Amino acid sequence: MLRSRSYIATPPGATIKEQLNSRGMSQKEFAVRMDMSEKHIRKLINGDVQLTPDVAVRLEMVLGVSAKFWNNLEAICREKIVKVEAENDMDADSYIG
Repeated sequence: MLRSRSYIATPPGATIKEQLNSRGMSQKEFAVRMDMSEKHIRKLINGDVQLTPDVAVRLEMVLGVSAKFWNNLEAICREKIVKVEAENDMDADSYIG
């Protein structure tokens, strides 16, 4: 999660984690169902890798939440990251001299 004074960029992994918790599904079981490594699932949940269209389709199959939803979350996150970074850069520049 990245923050600036006006924006918060929350990766889709936060929502994936909520889904797993509400279903009582471990990350290990989820990785098996997604046919992905536990390491990649951990990175996805932590927001260290982007959620790709392929992963969105897998999420739809495993969690029953549409690929469009996951793709939209990723797009919103990426846009917010740009805004957070731009605002933080502008704020840092305003403190210089």
